[in-house]
Formats: sequence, C-alpha cells, structure tokens
Amino acid sequence: RLYFGAPDPKGGAVEHGPRFFQQPTCHHAPEVIGGIGEARASALLKAFFAARP
Repeated sequence: RLYFGAPDPKGGAVEHGPRFFQQPTCHHAPEVIGGIGEARASALLKAFFAARP
C-alpha cells in the first residue's frame, strides 16, 4: 500500500501527471490511499516551501 497526505496535481506522479503505477513498464501495483490528513499535510508543505529562501 502507498499512503500519502496531500496530492500534487502539478508535480505528482501517482494520481496526476505520469501516474507511475499505471505504466505498463511498472511491475508494482500498490493500493494507493491518498488524502490522509490532507488539510494538515497541505499546510505543512506550503509552510515549508514558503520558508525556503
């Protein structure tokens, strides 16, 4: 299983963009469970990148 908090429509590769695990060359097909604590995860990521110089 693959668990994640906040999706990334612009740079993600699991649910958006190349959708890595759906490629024919990918030999793994984990159950993807996203959005766990999405609001908090999103806020943490935004704060982290806003604080970078």
